[in-house]
Amino acid sequence: MTRGYVTEMFSSFQGEGPYAGRRQVFLRFAGCPLSCFYCDTAYAREPRPKFCNLLRPDKKTRKRNPLSASEVLDCVKALLSPDLHSVCYTGGEPLTPSSAGFVKEIANAVKETGLRNFLETSGCSARAFASLADCFDFASVDIKLRGHQAVQGEDSYEALYRNELECVRIAVERGVETVVKVVVVKGTPAAEIEEICRDLSGFEFGLGGRERDREGRGREGRGREKGRVKFVLQPVTAPRSGAVPSTEELFELSEVAGRFLRDVAVIPQVHKFLGVL
Repeated sequence: MTRGYVTEMFSSFQGEGPYAGRRQVFLRFAGCPLSCFYCDTAYAREPRPKFCNLLRPDKKTRKRNPLSASEVLDCVKALLSPDLHSVCYTGGEPLTPSSAGFVKEIANAVKETGLRNFLETSGCSARAFASLADCFDFASVDIKLRGHQAVQGEDSYEALYRNELECVRIAVERGVETVVKVVVVKGTPAAEIEEICRDLSGFEFGLGGRERDREGRGREGRGREKGRVKFVLQPVTAPRSGAVPSTEELFELSEVAGRFLRDVAVIPQVHKFLGVL
């Protein structure tokens, strides 16, 4: 049986994207290969924490790592609530080589109980995602911008970006409800958002509904409705002053995205306002 490292497990409201406000059980896997400057869970980058924190409203319990899939499933069951939307696999990064197989085993076990699975990932490994995509009902892929400082060097960034796009393609083709989220900061180039949305629009057409022409106007296309990408611009919750984009910038970036994609939203981190994990 596979064993792996989990930083923490808890029940809370989803705080990001179009499913914000939905109740989830969160499994935060340990380790992350990226170093985004705005990261608010830097503590989860540690790949082999000695303990996993099981957080409940009435108490906090520490579980010794590494855990088995059955131990994690028991914790999931202990955190269930009547309003549950899904079990969220987050990080850290669930698609690291040390976590992907463990995540798949847990996701299959959770699926057998009738619960839905929701993956949050940077999309850093399309190969890992392809191996477990069928276990998930929802996938939220965080596409990084150059200014996020996730990796060092243009070659590394291009490799990461190709993996992210491939993860989106796989999710769309396999009928996974697909969210693409981009964190935007003050000064985020509109051209970079345009490049991403142009690339994503190629996945939408042919798998659902409307093709976009050069000017961004929609034309009816043939295909299945499933396959639409929900695209979210997320204003950074700034770790330092001066990083938050202005309202004018958000309007501009949203309009740029809307030229290529049908489902565009600007959604901040809701859990920060609620004061929950």
